[in-house]
Amino acid sequence: MPIELHSKILRGVSDLQRVATGELVLVRGARGEGVRAMQRGLLALGYALLGGADGVFGRSSESGLRSFRELHLRFAAAVLDAATLALLDASLVRAEAVASYTLVNPRFAADPQLVRLLQGRAPLPRRGDAVTRVQKALLDLLFSLPRFGADGSLGDESREALRQFQCWQRIRPGGEATPLTLMALDQLAPAPDQRVTRYPEYDRLIRDGWLTVTVAIGYDEDSNDLRELSEFRTGLVGDGFTRSGSTAEDAVHTYSRALMIPGHTGGMRVRLVSRHTADPEERYADGLVQDSVCLYAGHARYGTGPDFDPIESTAENFVIGVGAPQHLSGELEPGYDPHMNQILRGVPNDLITRRFDPERYQLWAFVGCTTRHYLDELRTLVAGKRSDNLDLIVSTRPLYWSDSGYYPLAIIRGLLRGQSINAITAAMCAQAVATEKSLGIEKTGDAFFGDGFGDDAPAWTPT
Repeated sequence: MPIELHSKILRGVSDLQRVATGELVLVRGARGEGVRAMQRGLLALGYALLGGADGVFGRSSESGLRSFRELHLRFAAAVLDAATLALLDASLVRAEAVASYTLVNPRFAADPQLVRLLQGRAPLPRRGDAVTRVQKALLDLLFSLPRFGADGSLGDESREALRQFQCWQRIRPGGEATPLTLMALDQLAPAPDQRVTRYPEYDRLIRDGWLTVTVAIGYDEDSNDLRELSEFRTGLVGDGFTRSGSTAEDAVHTYSRALMIPGHTGGMRVRLVSRHTADPEERYADGLVQDSVCLYAGHARYGTGPDFDPIESTAENFVIGVGAPQHLSGELEPGYDPHMNQILRGVPNDLITRRFDPERYQLWAFVGCTTRHYLDELRTLVAGKRSDNLDLIVSTRPLYWSDSGYYPLAIIRGLLRGQSINAITAAMCAQAVATEKSLGIEKTGDAFFGDGFGDDAPAWTPT
């Protein structure tokens, strides 16, 4: 069935009508009004084209079209076929709607700077209340600002959150607060002081009837890890998990039970790695690569990564925060403890020595002291993993060993029942606050947050 074109730029162009019916595909080397209209459309959506709309489908047009197609998860050759034309037309219709749009969300409607931004009369200021409003909207849509939060300053962290939002909304991800981006935020952000509910993508986590999980508990010099390991095992059995496979002390121990997610059959299988496991670093790495969910609880070793043996040893470290070319170039800041950095000097970064499936959706959690310091590495060094196929749970402050068995259990219990990430992290945050209060410590803000969940299903409901 022919595609009817609605955008002002594309409709009425005869070559594009032929593309819409499948009679023609525009490829590199093509010329004419159809190419010119395509170029004008890409330019209107913010893609830079050398030579502008000159009617010649050259290298620059091919690059711009490829970027547009990849934003819409079309990774084949950069050609304008009927399907791509339909996406381009829909994107332009949406962009054209900005001209007649009025801000209606109470978060934004009364802010004159944002009104001017929507009208294309002024950019978002670098700092101030308008920036804070945008930042709070991103946070309430579960796009994280892990270091600075809603501080009213438009820095790299805010631009990265905007890029993730734009990717989710299939807006060219430049990280700028464009009029189209503001319109989408206005339409999608909840009312002030409310937060959307997001769910891990359970349909993608459950593969071949199984939700597979690796849990690794790291090493502690005072043997706190052994107590927490025992409490974790007891918790699994109390929740109905049964143990199978090898019982040898140095084996990866396996536990399983049926899922409790309404509308889903199948089971959850948990692989447990500890200091007793033979080659624990490698078995933990197996979980990161092959399982749907991978959880680590233990020392974060000052931002350098999970560790399964004494601090002075490098034998069983899964290195994250040092050892990559980006650390040497200054693009990424290395782990923040000079002594730990020296210990790991010359040890390769494990995130760049592993191959990850770029199409597989996964959830990883790092339960250790201030593991938000891992985020830059996890988002930069893990090949093929974007926020749409890797969700993360990290901590914002120091944690205590007495909870190291509880936190992975809380995540497992939540996933077992199909809970939202809001409910899972709320339980973890409540436990952190309770422990801090018992020690006479008072801290503000959440102890844990999720990163990458902003582009997950906003209204997934168990059926």
